[in-house]
Amino acid sequence: MATAATLRFELYREVERGNANAGNNGHPFVERCVLVPPAGVDPLALKLVFLPCFGDPKPETTLGAYFKAQAEGLDLPGGDLLPRSLDGYLHHDEAERRAFGTLVEPRSERSSVLVVWNGKAQWYVDEVFYRLEGVDGWTRGACADVVEGSLKDFIRFSPLIQPRLSEGRSELHHPGRAREFSADDCVLGLSKSPGMPNTLRYSLEVFADGRFHRTATHQLDVHGADVHRLTTLLIAASRIKEVHDLSIPPPFVHDRQTTMVIFPLSGRNQRVTLGPNTRPEVEDFAKKVAAAYGIEL
Repeated sequence: MATAATLRFELYREVERGNANAGNNGHPFVERCVLVPPAGVDPLALKLVFLPCFGDPKPETTLGAYFKAQAEGLDLPGGDLLPRSLDGYLHHDEAERRAFGTLVEPRSERSSVLVVWNGKAQWYVDEVFYRLEGVDGWTRGACADVVEGSLKDFIRFSPLIQPRLSEGRSELHHPGRAREFSADDCVLGLSKSPGMPNTLRYSLEVFADGRFHRTATHQLDVHGADVHRLTTLLIAASRIKEVHDLSIPPPFVHDRQTTMVIFPLSGRNQRVTLGPNTRPEVEDFAKKVAAAYGIEL
């Protein structure tokens, strides 16, 4: 059950970080800031207006009612809250759709993204199918950089947003839609195979919803979840150039350990066994994955 005490409002926007004196013109990061409601505002009573561009008239609702329906499973495609399809939206020409501002439209220009959390398991992303009204006058609380990349990259790859974009049935192309992964699919991995006795080996699996599982020799298993860590790495993986020989392993040698990295490329997982002929950009990516999850290559 949603309560005002369990709600957390987060604003995501792009910022440039860099040192002009060092010749660095800036590097994009996505900053997350907590929004604090004005005194006397009941967040659960904030109005949600269904965006008219979908051509599927729905009555206004509230944030509290949205989370209640979400908990009851009514926000599935064809349910009471979401459009049965995006046919009405697609009837508009492309130039018109760009001006609608919904996150469904991949070519729309965004300056920020608002996410509302109800505890840890439920969240609402503003301006996908609904627009949240009554947020004027809020103050900005603590801020932190959470993703390395642009806001456009964040919208394309963040597990917070992608599930919301796939809830409606549509033939609309979105840059992130090439990744046909469900929440339980492994989208990143890093492993070192067993070797001689007492050698270090490890295994990391990162799932599409941000959960991860890490095991290593003589260490406790680690389970956790971090959607922003995953988003940063998915953005980095998207910059790896397409090749056709990534999955060719080196010849087998008894007791030789091998290190393998798994990452999505062109809509499917690539498995690369690191070796002398591995491209530097793939090796660099494997190092980023290892550093992100506390693994020593």
